This record gives sequence, C-alpha cells and structure tokens, in this order.
Amino acid sequence: MKTVAALLCLFSAQAERFEVVVGLPHRDSAGLEQAFWEISDPSSPRYLQFLSIEETAALIGAPDSAVKTATEWLQQLGAEPGSVRLSNLRDTLTAAFDDNNHAGQVGGDLWSSAGLPLQASHPLPFDFVIRRDNTPPTHLHNLRKQSSHAQGLGYDVENQKKAYGIPVSLSATNPNGLQMVWGPGTFGYSLSQLKRFKQSQCPLLNLDKVKFDTQNHGEPGGDNYGEGNLDTQMISAFGLNVTTLVSNTNTSSSTEEGKGFGAALLDFLTELPSRPDLPQVLSLSLGSLSAFSCDWLVKKAVEKGQDASEVEKYLQQQRQVCMFMSQEQAGRINAALQVLGVRGVSVFGSSGDGGSHFSFQEFDDTPIGQVLNSVSCSYQMPVFPTASPYLTSVGGTVWQFPDPDSKPIAWSGSGGGFSWQFKASPHQNTSVSNYLSSTTGLPPAASFNALGRAYPDVSAVSVDGTSQSSPTMAGIFSLLTDMRLSAGLPPLGFLGPRLYKTMEQFPGEAFQDITDGNTKTSCDNGFPAAKGWDPVTGWGRPVWSGIVKHFATDNQLATLVHNV
Repeated sequence: MKTVAALLCLFSAQAERFEVVVGLPHRDSAGLEQAFWEISDPSSPRYLQFLSIEETAALIGAPDSAVKTATEWLQQLGAEPGSVRLSNLRDTLTAAFDDNNHAGQVGGDLWSSAGLPLQASHPLPFDFVIRRDNTPPTHLHNLRKQSSHAQGLGYDVENQKKAYGIPVSLSATNPNGLQMVWGPGTFGYSLSQLKRFKQSQCPLLNLDKVKFDTQNHGEPGGDNYGEGNLDTQMISAFGLNVTTLVSNTNTSSSTEEGKGFGAALLDFLTELPSRPDLPQVLSLSLGSLSAFSCDWLVKKAVEKGQDASEVEKYLQQQRQVCMFMSQEQAGRINAALQVLGVRGVSVFGSSGDGGSHFSFQEFDDTPIGQVLNSVSCSYQMPVFPTASPYLTSVGGTVWQFPDPDSKPIAWSGSGGGFSWQFKASPHQNTSVSNYLSSTTGLPPAASFNALGRAYPDVSAVSVDGTSQSSPTMAGIFSLLTDMRLSAGLPPLGFLGPRLYKTMEQFPGEAFQDITDGNTKTSCDNGFPAAKGWDPVTGWGRPVWSGIVKHFATDNQLATLVHNV
C-alpha cells in the first residue's frame, strides 16, 4: 500500500512539541477481511465471536523485526528518549519530538517542508505517517445551522420515539453499555445546552452518563461544535442511560473542513480498537465527498478547460467538500473499520446531506463552481466514510405532514448512491439487484457504478440533516445492545449481513419501507425511492417491536440461517 502522509494541523514554527504516528503494515490483511465477514455473518460458525486485543494483534500486528526497524528510525529522527511506544495491536508506533532540539526542522535532510519525515527516509513501506500537533483551532466558521429538532413541526424526541414505537421512558440498565460520538476540530458539546435539551425534550436524560474521553472539549463558534452538540443530544436521548463518550482527538484547524480531517479520522479509528474498553456503538456524522469523487471532479473539470491546481485549490476552500487526501487513505480507513468490526463495535455513519450529487449543496456561481455543478449533476458522487462497506450507513426521513402519525417520506437531502471505489459486499447483491432491475427513472447508467457498495442501509428522522439520523440510530441500537448484554449475549458488531438477511426474509418487520423520495436535489436526475431497499432511505425507518424481535435476541437466527 502506498504510504499516506498526513499533517494533522497547519504546520507552525511555534509548535514546540509534537508526535509522529507511523502506521505499520498489517501482517495479514486478507485474514482480517475474512475474519470481519465471518464474524459478521449469521450463517458462519464464527458469528459474533469477537477478537480480543491479543487475538487481533496476532492477526494484524507487525513482526518484531519491523517494530525494531521502525523504532530505530524514529530514534534517528530525534525522538525524545523513551517516548517511542507500540500500540496494543502492534499496528502503530508513536514517538514524541521537540522542535527545540531541532527535531522536525524544515528543509533538513530528513524532514519535509510540511514537518513530516521525508518518505525517502522510510525504512519500511509504512501504511501512513501522521504528525500530531497540539494547535488550537483558528478561523472558526459557524456555518452549520444550530440544531433545532424542528419542535414547531413536532419533531421533538418524544414524537420521534412515538413514530418508531419506542417507549419514551425506556432506559438502559446494564452498567457495561458504552456508546460514542466523535469529531475533530471544534467538536464538543455544551453542558448548558444539554441541560436545556434535557429540560425541554428529554427529562430522563442522565447528564452524569455523558463524558468526554480526552481533554479536548470543543470550541464554541466552530462548525463542528454545533455538530458535536447535535450528536451528543441525539445519541444520549435515544440511548437513554447508556454511558456516552464524546471524543475529540484532534483540535487543529485543518481537521475542521480540509484534508486534515481524513488524517484525524484515520488516526482515531486506528487507535480506538487498541483500547481495552470499547464502545459497542460508534456514530460518525462527519464526512465529505470521497477521495475518488474529488479526483473525478478535478479530472472532468480539466476536460472542460479548467486548471487542475485551481480546481483543487477551490475545492479546499469549500466547507467540508473534499476532506480526504487520497484513495489510498480511504482504503486504510476501511482497514481500521474492519479492525473495529472484529473487536465488536457497530459503526454508524451519516449518509450525507447532498443527495447523490453533492457533499451538502451545489457549488457557487463562479466559473469553477459552474463547471463543478455541471460535472456533479452528470454523475452520482458518493461520500465517505458512509460509502465504506464496513459500516452501517444512515439516511434521512421526514414526515409527509407535521404529524408523527403521518406517512414517512425521504428527506430531500438524504445522501445515497453507489461507491466508485469499493465493490458491493455479497449480502447486498440480491436486494440491490432487485432495485436496479425493477425501478424506473434511474439516473443514466454511466453516471454511477452499479457494482459498488450501495448506501444507505437504514434511515431515521433528519430534519437537522443526516448528522441527526446517525446518532439517533446509534442510540437505538445501544438500547438493543443493553438488552443483549443483560441477557448474556454479545453485542452485534457490524450489522450488514444480519440486517439484509432479516429484511429480505421478514420485510417490513424491523424497518418501515419508505417509497417516496429522490436523491436528485437540484439536479435533473437521481435515484428514486422504491419498494424494498433503495439508495434513498435504505430499508427505511425503525420499527421498535421488530428491531427488538430480530436484533435484541438471537431467537430468530436459526430461521434466518435455515432460509438462506
């Protein structure tokens, strides 16, 4: 794998102490992939037999020779004595450096102008090399609307639970349940806002159960701060009384809206599964167009007469549009998600707010923006990480009328489509094939990859965007996990194979089908909603009684496997 080098902050000559994280190549990538799918497949003898830290390290951990070589290299670079540490999974090495001792000097023989070790000096083909600087966020942009939950239209927590059939007072009782939301930059939450939310919408919310897991508590005024407040409120309201970790592992400005985000996400997802105490459920609301989509935008814009460097510069000036460095980086993030899966974590991701064409909305009316709008409407542009085959993608719904008893329909911005880079997994084949073969009004065949990973998988209310629906769904599955733990059952891990087998054999029981909607947004083509799975809302919105029947216990597994 090509080494992915990344800077987790805008390099500053004033940064005195920093860390370098080296991603060691996995020992057995094919074995990891195989273990992930076997552990996730109800028909496999290994189903739900999650791996311990030691078992995972034996599968992916670097050999002693590679660890020794990489350690010596970091020491030669000037790592502080005794600072080099190997992760519990033996897949990363982290070392501390001090600029006052001339480590990381710009323009030297070993360091690049970006403050990273030159790739030519690498003694091994590392998966990635990341620099961590403790740099506070600057140039804050508060562009995300403040979470409203549209109370005036009846979208408060009580009515949402009513729509799904969830008892309003249902709370977790098992002390071992753990759920998490994550984001970088200014991501965090306000205790005073959470208290007001508790008072106005969720009186049973246990404030003592909501905690930070780092010293980074967010920065009011930043775009991701509003995101963090929404995530925290939704997951703690729907996963009532489950211990909630709010995690921000990097506060630098480059992670807020630019390509530093991809590095921060990779760093977090790689570190998380090495922890002895893992969340059973993780929600990732942030993301952007995939690296493939951004590469494609640049390529097609150049074909229309634009300069590649100007287009790339323009894209980096847009809010959360292209936040991944490369397709190789996306591939390594997928590997990290596989590790989380074999360790027993269910990961949920927002499907995006720009239908099947945009990250959020169309580009501006500048010459470059006009060209990019034309390209974007000519193709379906998947986002990431939600288009990863290794997490559960959550789309968005609203009510047809301002009444929770009215018919649910797709939210107009609900992201969906097919990955260009990652192929569909076998558990999707039947339902996706049925959709493509029986649905009229599809986009032009050349505008999407019909063999790619199809998304979303499920949906929930997203009046505040799919950044609302993902933590909502995560909280719901935390309650299911609570029931499982109390019954002596393991958590669910990656849901994909079980979810699709359940919905194919018991349609409508666990999720209510939604047949109104389209992903076209402001373009003239998109994916229409249809009966069964579709790339607008997936299988639809939760039906609590059915989810409990099919996911809170394993009583239906024998039937599920027998009918395969």
